[in-house]
Amino acid sequence: MRLKRILASAAEISPVRAYQLLRQPWRVSMALTGSPAQSDDEALGCLFPDLRQETLHVMRGDFNSNHAFFLEINRKMVDVRRRRVRLDPWKEFLYLAIRIAHPRIVVETGVFDGESSAVILQALADSGHGELISIDLPALETIAGSTHSMLESCLPPGFQPGWVIPDRLRGRHRLELGDSREILPKVFERHPTVDIFFHDSLHTFEHQLYEYSTAWEYLPPGGLLLSDDILWTSAFHRFCRAQRRSYVRVGNGVFGAVRK
Repeated sequence: MRLKRILASAAEISPVRAYQLLRQPWRVSMALTGSPAQSDDEALGCLFPDLRQETLHVMRGDFNSNHAFFLEINRKMVDVRRRRVRLDPWKEFLYLAIRIAHPRIVVETGVFDGESSAVILQALADSGHGELISIDLPALETIAGSTHSMLESCLPPGFQPGWVIPDRLRGRHRLELGDSREILPKVFERHPTVDIFFHDSLHTFEHQLYEYSTAWEYLPPGGLLLSDDILWTSAFHRFCRAQRRSYVRVGNGVFGAVRK
């Protein structure tokens, strides 16, 4: 069965994709044996087998019909960046995962302008439950392996990470500035159980693996490990294989999620 899936995956690889894989050989294993990219509904169904489609439909409606939320973050973005917010495709998945999991504590690394943080906080507000602890090493200048490929690679002058978060949502938010290698152990000392961990900071193999491995110990059974940019290195793929856990990929395959 596994061989059949590998052969089917290989047959779907285009010449351009094959060239990309040859330039980064470690991606071959992910392309052939890793989890295939899925729709939000498929991925959430894998993570939460008991999820009812009616519930998912209502939660998606809550997000997409929240015009006040999008107006607030767009107004801030236009004032500072002179453009509207461009939410990545996986941010709706992030909102839905937070709503479904109903976490008490969410920890994220990597904040930058704060679009993801705002989405998480809105999900917590809609649930009426939970707190977000964000860790960020402020990108006062371009950070290789983190912000170098973003539309804007550093924070606006004079602004703190998370500046785009609507003020009404900040009551559930705590921002800690510094290197996650120094701050994460302190956060986990204060919170021995963390329901969701979300990596979106430095995307080197060593740093990603450090954050995944460290956070995993503090997730309860059923807790979620989320990660953006899982195709930058093989860390997420290798970590999940080492834990013998299947993961899901959404948002054009760049966002990963695994349940403990």
